[in-house]
Amino acid sequence: MQRKSRSKHRRNEVFTGLIIILVGFSFVLAMLLDFNLGNPYSSLLEDLAYLSDHSLNQKISAWAWLITSVVTGTAIPFYLVVFHRKLKVLHFINGLLMLGAAGSALMMGLVGLELNQILTQDLVDGVEQANEQVRIGILEHLKDEEFYTVIGGGCAALFAFTLSLTRFRIARFPMISTILLMLSGPALIFLSWHNPEHILRTAAIAGIMVGMVCLLY
Repeated sequence: MQRKSRSKHRRNEVFTGLIIILVGFSFVLAMLLDFNLGNPYSSLLEDLAYLSDHSLNQKISAWAWLITSVVTGTAIPFYLVVFHRKLKVLHFINGLLMLGAAGSALMMGLVGLELNQILTQDLVDGVEQANEQVRIGILEHLKDEEFYTVIGGGCAALFAFTLSLTRFRIARFPMISTILLMLSGPALIFLSWHNPEHILRTAAIAGIMVGMVCLLY
């Protein structure tokens, strides 16, 4: 009976691990599809023209963040149920970080869809014809997206770091995952704040994903 119980619990852990990996992949996909202005030194009119010409890409980015929010929010109860006995307090911290990441992704998606609505309705006649209020509204939406990107990315990176601490509570937690998550999480936070375009940020994201995939072994 005890052996069956352990086997069932192990299956639940594997299933939850797969969901966590799915969350990681959804975040990576959303980051890859994330819509950013092409040139930080361009003028306002050039930025608006770029947004207007790439409204479809911007819409895809918004939906990618909405899907990420749903996937992350769905994973939270599974994670809490499976690890509530072994992790005591740590699983609550991880759950809150996942909730923060899911909430930020949701807001990014909603703000992105609102921005897309402005682009498709108020910029139909061209960028030059848009009034000052429309331009200010677009800039405010872009600032909101940037804010939620930083917050959501920070929560996801902190989750990766605190997930690595599981090794100190569960001995069979893979050592390679512990090392990758413990190093990549803080690196992603630092680079997201100071240099989002740096290639090491991409390396940190890759490190987190490899660390999560290694959880299955």
